Amino acid sequence: MVAKGPGMVFEPRSVVAVPSAFGRVRNLLPPAEGVDVRDHRYRAAMVQHLVADMIHDGLRLRGETLPQFLERAPGLPGLSADRQRRMLRGETGAQFADLAFWASVFPTVAVAVARYIESWVPPLSDEARARLPHI
Repeated sequence: MVAKGPGMVFEPRSVVAVPSAFGRVRNLLPPAEGVDVRDHRYRAAMVQHLVADMIHDGLRLRGETLPQFLERAPGLPGLSADRQRRMLRGETGAQFADLAFWASVFPTVAVAVARYIESWVPPLSDEARARLPHI
């Protein structure tokens, strides 16, 4: 069930039409009935969905399961197999730290997420582009 109102705490898979496909298919998922593609919850869910799909693909290409990978990963709070499974299924929301961690493992995650987020904005004027931070 989709959370009432435009809150920040929600189950990501609840805003898509096919929750079982969350993190399992390469394409963006259609929104659930009554959810607009410009809704910040849908957009956040699609960022997480893209990350989850790329993690699944990356692990498969390495011939590893999530628990096998996490056994070798640093023992960080929140990096438990249980929490990561729930995040990859969209049952719990990802944090920026999750994105940063997984992008360090699979760098194309950062590129895919950046491209998707960039698709939300119209082309920038020269003035707006000049205000961007220099990274």
